[in-house]
Amino acid sequence: MEELYNRINFIVSGGALTLLTDFLGGKKLPALILEESKKNDGSFMVMDAAGMAPESLVFNELNLKSLFSNRPILGAFEVSSAKGSDKWPFIIRVKGAHREIYILLGKEPAEPENFINELQPYAGLINLWQTFQNIDDTEKKLSRLSYMLLATKSTLASVFEPMPLQYFAAFLSDVLRESLFPENIVVLKDEGNYLTVFTEGSGGAKIPERKGIYAEHILPPVPVVTNGTKTPFEVVLPVTEGSCRLFCVMHWNYLPDEQMMNFLELLGNLAVRAIAINNLRSQTNQSASYISSGEFTVLSLSNVLKILKSAKDKSRFLSMLGDIFTEQCRMSDCILAVWDEKRRGYVIAEKRVGQIKTDLNPALLPANNPVEANNISEIFYDLKADKPDKIFKSWGLAGCPWEEMGKMRYLFPISDDNLLVGMIALASNNAGDISQLDKAQIASLHLIAQFAGYEFKRF
Repeated sequence: MEELYNRINFIVSGGALTLLTDFLGGKKLPALILEESKKNDGSFMVMDAAGMAPESLVFNELNLKSLFSNRPILGAFEVSSAKGSDKWPFIIRVKGAHREIYILLGKEPAEPENFINELQPYAGLINLWQTFQNIDDTEKKLSRLSYMLLATKSTLASVFEPMPLQYFAAFLSDVLRESLFPENIVVLKDEGNYLTVFTEGSGGAKIPERKGIYAEHILPPVPVVTNGTKTPFEVVLPVTEGSCRLFCVMHWNYLPDEQMMNFLELLGNLAVRAIAINNLRSQTNQSASYISSGEFTVLSLSNVLKILKSAKDKSRFLSMLGDIFTEQCRMSDCILAVWDEKRRGYVIAEKRVGQIKTDLNPALLPANNPVEANNISEIFYDLKADKPDKIFKSWGLAGCPWEEMGKMRYLFPISDDNLLVGMIALASNNAGDISQLDKAQIASLHLIAQFAGYEFKRF
């Protein structure tokens, strides 16, 4: 029994190929034993040789598949022969249920039919070996599939959790690394005209040019095998949703099998859905915030207008107006200039730096008459885009006489139905300030400026 076990173990562990090679060597026939390459590029790999030393382990001299019929085999295996080339005049195919090998003979046997009959037992042993290999491969695939299902189960528990895109990309990278064990993985982000590395631990990956798959407009989450640079096999998994475009680039020293590619596609689809859900959640929260902000704005505007209306004199009115603008926009600096009838021009009436009143610049922005409201085209001006000199000149005034106005960010005109009675500039220089106004804040500040313009008539 021990001898029988050793023989069987020898055959299913690769000894069947050795026995076939010994048989061919005993027949004094130079031969190559080939198997189709796993690259699926039409080439064949040299498994063994008899009576000769192959020049290369890769064979692509003949299209061997075209020499034989594609009909299904009738038994466990089938041995057939075909005419080859001058160098390989006699070719034999041993086709099993799952795989096939080719035997290329350097010369034709004296009795081909008898030779093929003698070859049958060795072909049977080859088929047993291949069947055992296939079972072993299947068990490995099932084991890997079980692990991937476990990884998917663990991923599902977290992939739909709300998280910033940077953390999501790192999470995705970790799942791929721990599930498929690539030699290297990096997540790239499409910035519109170029790609950037979006996750750490890239291993010094070279950033590819934004072309080919990286420049495609429509990209389903399907893994694509590309030309590798660091390793023989590179796979790119696009994860795109709306304007967000991520690319998971993985490298292996072997070609990923079908199960790995299916897992990548599944994970890619989950990632796209997760980004879409997070975007929808963010939009919902933003809409709720706008509604809440709108309710607050209505209440605060009602109080603001009551306060301004309660001012008994112009000095108090202007002081309250400066305070209200800085509080409403949450910016600490402001400059309030108003029309001065006696000096015939606009003068600075209130100034805040860090919400503290400071000395006023006495310079005058001269004008024969107040600017007509029809000359003012905007409800506010962004002083980062347009300088005060340019804005004032568009109103028909001279250049800005106040140097500090150049450090401000926003400018709101204050006018009644007919004339520009003043203007207020705002800026943010404290750490707790906001840096940019949103639409709701701009709308509320415009309403305050309009109300203040009408209230000027009281003074």
